Amino acid sequence: MTMTIEPRGSVASGFRALRHGKLILLLLLTTLALGWIAAMPLAAVFQTDFTGTLVGDHFVRNAPSLAPTDFVDFYEKKADAIHGARRTASAAGVLGVLIQVFFAGGIVVVLGRGPFSFGDFFEPARRNLWHNVKCLLLFLPALAVFVGGWFGGALAASHKLFEDAPPEAASRSVAWWATLLIGLLLFGALSLVYDFARAARRYAPAIGAFRAVRFAWRVLGGAWLRALALFGFWFVLGALVVGLGVGAVWLLPAVSPPAIALLVVLQLAALALRSAVRVGAWGSYLAFLDSRAGSALAALDARRTVAIPAPEPGLTFSRSTP
Repeated sequence: MTMTIEPRGSVASGFRALRHGKLILLLLLTTLALGWIAAMPLAAVFQTDFTGTLVGDHFVRNAPSLAPTDFVDFYEKKADAIHGARRTASAAGVLGVLIQVFFAGGIVVVLGRGPFSFGDFFEPARRNLWHNVKCLLLFLPALAVFVGGWFGGALAASHKLFEDAPPEAASRSVAWWATLLIGLLLFGALSLVYDFARAARRYAPAIGAFRAVRFAWRVLGGAWLRALALFGFWFVLGALVVGLGVGAVWLLPAVSPPAIALLVVLQLAALALRSAVRVGAWGSYLAFLDSRAGSALAALDARRTVAIPAPEPGLTFSRSTP
């Protein structure tokens, strides 16, 4: 495998990464497979209650005035089956996180270095899996402590401060939006450290998890605003495109076979856009790292170097024999 690092800017590199259609397709197919696993407990129920029934016709056609009522009735009558599906969906979600951890090990190595094969992708994904799992185990407690602690403390403080304020007071809204914004900034900062620690294997294939975290801090030092701007750009863009796709699917009434086919295409497009945003974000992050990784690793190596003092002039060492 021959790879070359392409010169580029961070945002432009993210959009250039979208040329890797097979990687987007891989993420899309994985998402569909996980969704299929989560829906399996409801397959028999769907077959019994929806196939050839008026209720099923309402769901397929997305009838705006009938489908919501049918859904409420279905949820009440099939609560046990839905409970089982929720447990299966939770297990599929955990599996999805592990697959994402696995894929990240390949993405950080091949993306932005020219064409690659799936063999080029899966070999580093396998090699970096345990490193990424350790990074995840560092990220989750930090997320709980800093982000969870911030929201918990801020909510408790606002409840105490605005205990006597009316519900419609402007101060409540300001405090709520400030809490949300700072929480998103904390989440973005921790996500950047987590992603950059995983990406450290792109430059140092044998680096450990703790040293990779220090590498991430070194890279981000002095460039937090730019890095957070990249995170915010892809976060907002992803929320917009996926939200528009899901909104179109939710609101579109399908009253004919072509309209139903269009509804399915829109559903697939919404999932594909989500996968494309993930690839684009990684492309931007890796471009950001490519120009800073060398100096960050050099700084880490310098700290590990122990200087050995030279002997004093005229001082010799001899070994005595018993």
